[in-house]
Amino acid sequence: MQCKRRIILLFLMILCSLTACKNVVKEYRKEGITALEKGDAKKALENFNLALDKSKGKVGTVQFDILLYKVEAEIHLGKLGDAAEDLKNVETLTGKKYEKLTDLIKAKECVQSAGEALNKEDLSSARKYLDEVKAKGLTNDRELEYNEAVYLEKAGEWKKAYEAFTQYSSRYPEDSVAEREVQFLENRVKELENNALLSAGKQ
Repeated sequence: MQCKRRIILLFLMILCSLTACKNVVKEYRKEGITALEKGDAKKALENFNLALDKSKGKVGTVQFDILLYKVEAEIHLGKLGDAAEDLKNVETLTGKKYEKLTDLIKAKECVQSAGEALNKEDLSSARKYLDEVKAKGLTNDRELEYNEAVYLEKAGEWKKAYEAFTQYSSRYPEDSVAEREVQFLENRVKELENNALLSAGKQ
């Protein structure tokens, strides 16, 4: 009788442990998705990796789902080699193709190409790449938002650039470079508005 009780107790302990592990995995997955939606891909990737670690080698529907979110986080972070490799592994294991994620990898490549074009003052090519990104469906991407703001500034769209950098800085307040751009563009816009008022007053 006592032996039977020990077996039941052991079974309950194992069951509770598995349930707790499952809940932890889901919690990390949830936190990762929330971070990804807020544009914090770094935090998202950390949570997805923790969720997979806590899965302790289990491979099921939840783990495949986490892996796909992990690929998306890697794309946003510009880790395209890792993203492509993880995506290939998931497709091999599931026997499915995930065209949307493939398109997002290509879109991120366009974001990076746009950044290179902007550094070379090649605004025409930069605009072409940025438009391709939109066509491929990449959104909520930090590098994309920054490049769009830089493009507007270099194109002389001062007010739009100011609005774009202000929005970017509100999402990523730790970016001191962007904050300096906000201050510069704010002064620039004020100068232009004052000049416009002076010109109107002389007429």
